[in-house]
Amino acid sequence: MENENNTLTNGAGAENGPGAEANNEKKPSFDDVLADKEMQAEFDRRVSQALKTAQVKWEQTTQDKVSEAQKLAKMNAEQKAQYEREQAEAKLAQREADITRRELMAASKDTLLSKGLPVSLAECLTYTDADACNASIEAVSKAFEQAVEKVVNDRLRQAPPKAGNDNEGGIEAAIRAAAGLSAK
Repeated sequence: MENENNTLTNGAGAENGPGAEANNEKKPSFDDVLADKEMQAEFDRRVSQALKTAQVKWEQTTQDKVSEAQKLAKMNAEQKAQYEREQAEAKLAQREADITRRELMAASKDTLLSKGLPVSLAECLTYTDADACNASIEAVSKAFEQAVEKVVNDRLRQAPPKAGNDNEGGIEAAIRAAAGLSAK
């Protein structure tokens, strides 16, 4: 009864299998793990590596922003306006490309479904424009149909029948026996 109560309070039941007893043991805390010198050294190494990586990213971002500010500082008002227009146009073009990609992806998924093809094939398609998307749909559907046809043909392929009467009278004897006729 005590074991049953312990099982119920710990949330581990018989369906957890042989490892259920291990779950009842207290797991070491983070501080307990770091008490081991080797674990502490490994933890320190990983943290310092993560900090270095973050510092490199931050320095690169900061350097990009500083160079951008210096570039803008050297420009006159007209050049700044032109540069800002170019930046805005680039952002707008990127947004339009993203929207086009999403629309083409949705349309291609519908097309794949209507052709009876898996929607997961949409990951293999080109979404630069409608013509490229349609061409890639046709290429993928053709390749998929060829692959399916090959698998089906391989499974349906049988060994050719053997020549001669290897089974004492062959098919003719089997038919006579099934019809209840005597053998010749």
